[in-house]
Amino acid sequence: MKKKLVVGLLALIIANIIWGVMSPLLKDLLNTGTMSGMTVSAIRMIICTALFWVLSVILPKKVTQDTGIAKKDIKWMAIGGVIFIIGTQTLTNIGAEYTYPVDASMCCSATPIFTLILGAIFYHRKFPPMLKIVGVLLGLAGVLIFIFATDENPEMHVTNPFLGDTLCVLSQLFGAIYLVFFIPLVARYSCFTLMKWLYTFATIAILPFTFGDVIAVPWAELSAMSWFELSFIVILGSFVGYLLIAVAQKKVTPTLIAVCNYIQPISTAIFAAIMGLAVITHENVIATILIFVGVWLVNMQSDELIVEKK
Repeated sequence: MKKKLVVGLLALIIANIIWGVMSPLLKDLLNTGTMSGMTVSAIRMIICTALFWVLSVILPKKVTQDTGIAKKDIKWMAIGGVIFIIGTQTLTNIGAEYTYPVDASMCCSATPIFTLILGAIFYHRKFPPMLKIVGVLLGLAGVLIFIFATDENPEMHVTNPFLGDTLCVLSQLFGAIYLVFFIPLVARYSCFTLMKWLYTFATIAILPFTFGDVIAVPWAELSAMSWFELSFIVILGSFVGYLLIAVAQKKVTPTLIAVCNYIQPISTAIFAAIMGLAVITHENVIATILIFVGVWLVNMQSDELIVEKK
């Protein structure tokens, strides 16, 4: 196995384990009522942006490989920040307010389905047509079961699972759009430079709508557990996790990145069960099987890079 592939896979595995653990921690933090999902998103972006800029000054250029960006790429960095950072983080955070962490994590595994559909429409790929169709249908069926079959549970603050699961699925559509269409941008810049500017533009876009809510958070009243959860979400879930994805995006295919999302539900289920936030039903099991089988089918013989645009 090539060193490049090993590094990419390792980055993906670590990132998805982090995000899997983050899901129940995020749900528990939101259950305290001290901040909303939108507010958590804004905090994530503000702190991560600050970290990237501080490190770009402190660390040597040979470490970060940080460079300026071309004028022609400024608008694409801005669009990428809105799509990838705001689109994925904010919709996932808001969705987590209304549904179970395991459901949210499983719905967030729909990225391979969207990646395949977008790639099939806009790029040439060598997929078996029938397997592709069957896989997409099975995966979508599983996602729909999660969306429509999950019941409310006020004790766990699951008040609108339909809305929560739908938002989590939509967040993955934004993620797939980034993975498929922003490959040229990824190729031109270092991982550090890319994430620094994506987070910068995302923060600029979201701050006018959330600054008041961030200031209104009762910071002095946060418990030690809430501080730990927020720190994990911001430092590991946002800064480290997204930087690892940027590393992986330079070394493996978009499809492989999407497929590794299925590590998330496993770690989410384990930690959610430990925290008493997991409810596993027969519908969940059926939906999970359908999604796993669907993704396996759509990704057969899919280890090729997108090389030719229509």
